[in-house]
Amino acid sequence: MHPWTTQALLREASERLRAAGVDTPRLDAEVLLMHVLGVDRAGLYRQLSEPVAPEAVNRFLELVERRARGEPVAYLTGHREFYGLDFVVTPAVLIPRPETEFLVSWAAERLRRQTSSRVFVDVGTGCGAVVIALAHELGPGWSGLMVGSDVSLPALRVARLNRERLTPRRVELVCGDLLDWCRGPIDLVTANLPYLRPEQAHRGLAYEPPHALFAAEGGFALYRRLLRQAAERLRPGAGMICEIDPSQRDLACETARLFFRQARIEILPDLAGRDRYLAIEVLPSPRTRGS
Repeated sequence: MHPWTTQALLREASERLRAAGVDTPRLDAEVLLMHVLGVDRAGLYRQLSEPVAPEAVNRFLELVERRARGEPVAYLTGHREFYGLDFVVTPAVLIPRPETEFLVSWAAERLRRQTSSRVFVDVGTGCGAVVIALAHELGPGWSGLMVGSDVSLPALRVARLNRERLTPRRVELVCGDLLDWCRGPIDLVTANLPYLRPEQAHRGLAYEPPHALFAAEGGFALYRRLLRQAAERLRPGAGMICEIDPSQRDLACETARLFFRQARIEILPDLAGRDRYLAIEVLPSPRTRGS
């Protein structure tokens, strides 16, 4: 049998993944082969006609079969790009999604406007994507405390690895349940907590940690607790943004109004126009506004 070339492997893998119902068969094949060969896309296409070593062929075809069974590409390669950064991911953490990047840009805009003491907390930080990307966005010149918290020690180990690889400034990592560990006051909170209902489970989520995806009370149980805690800890003028399921729009607003009596509360859309983010701005007290 003739040696496998890069082009032949990509063709074979794409056909296998297409037959398995994978949405992006060619792209997934390319990403997996780039990972195995240790090259970027330009390097991959420069060697389309070159033979591939048998051990690399075997490793690649093994990954293709795992992908065909539904295992996410990010877990197969151990990496996921988020906000232009290369994050290490493992099955201990949720794979960062593009829509979550909005939390970073929203938080960065608010923190740049603040001139006083600043404390930022990313609740349910997982692999550390939001807090680390925000640290990059603000740069080493930003002064303030940045904290990523999670109840999962395995997740925090992944976040610690990403912090060591990627952060230009100090980011604190805390093991704790929501904001139980924190007395406040806090200037800004971001959160991408589990918000799916169990019946929303599907094949594409089968490999990700269920505790990072699903919550009770229609998927809103953790956010109900977090909103109560945040209302007690956010200082006047502080902000909070949470990623939610679009079906939770009304519930999110009602719950936020229950705990935040003096606040501007709104639902913001994602790039697809879906109601994706609950944004809260705590209004300054009358004394603060008059000073």
